[in-house]
Amino acid sequence: MASGTGLRRELCAADFAADAHGVKYHGELSRHPEAYLRLLSLLNDPANEQRLIDAEMHGLPALCGVARFIEADPIIGALISSDETAVRARQTIGVAVKLKMAKLGWRGTGRKGVVKGARLFSKAEHFALDDSSYADASSRALAALDAVAAIGSDEEREETARMLMEALADSRPAEGRRF
Repeated sequence: MASGTGLRRELCAADFAADAHGVKYHGELSRHPEAYLRLLSLLNDPANEQRLIDAEMHGLPALCGVARFIEADPIIGALISSDETAVRARQTIGVAVKLKMAKLGWRGTGRKGVVKGARLFSKAEHFALDDSSYADASSRALAALDAVAAIGSDEEREETARMLMEALADSRPAEGRRF
């Protein structure tokens, strides 16, 4: 759970059941539980959350940020390359990315783009920031902080935190705002 906001950013199987579109793909999760547990773990990794966002920020579909990891996973890769399961599995992955992006404060645009660098995915949906509420901005800020918190050693993280707090302490009064 994102601290302080009450928002849960982790994607889980229940999110499929709760979503009008996702519920149509919920059965795929139960038919291939190991593959989808691995997918959910991959999408919930803070570094991969940032990769999803970075792809969109660079004009690519969010899936571009994680497609190579999905394709390289031996369990998921086998599922999305099998003649029997590939199409529905790839669609389910697209829905999972959509649900994850919503948790990160993004909304689907209805436009598709080419998934560059992917072997098994051709097109995927584009997303846009959903600036409709403070909670969304807070969720994005927390995602960025989570990504920063995963970088480097304990000492490097402590130094980064100290530097960020000093920068905030210096900049807030200069803007006429309390720290």
